[in-house]
Amino acid sequence: MSGACEHLEDPDWDDIEGAVLIAGDAADAGFIASIAARLPWDAQGVVILEAAARIQFRHIDVPDGVSVRWLVRGDGTRAHTRGERLANAVHAWCVEWACSEPPSQWTVWLGPHTPPHVARMARSLLGVAN
Repeated sequence: MSGACEHLEDPDWDDIEGAVLIAGDAADAGFIASIAARLPWDAQGVVILEAAARIQFRHIDVPDGVSVRWLVRGDGTRAHTRGERLANAVHAWCVEWACSEPPSQWTVWLGPHTPPHVARMARSLLGVAN
């Protein structure tokens, strides 16, 4: 399965192959926790969530080969705009996996609260039609 899957198309998580990126806003944490519970025990990948503050963090159970990374927008002079840190992380993951040699199998799922510019950027990098 090579391709990007967003919240409009829920892949068969029980039978996922290759690396997986599950990303979204803190408001997507419930969706993401339910997806993580369906991942096979040997899944490999990362869950990336962006939050306004650390208080929004929650524990998400994932298989051993999947990491969970919370990105905080911050406050004051170090504050990032909504989606900025998530966009950078998604960009780095997409470039690493979509441009790998030989081509890798991967699945990308972006939560419904992911800022539209992040989804557009991921589609563009992964060569998926809008």
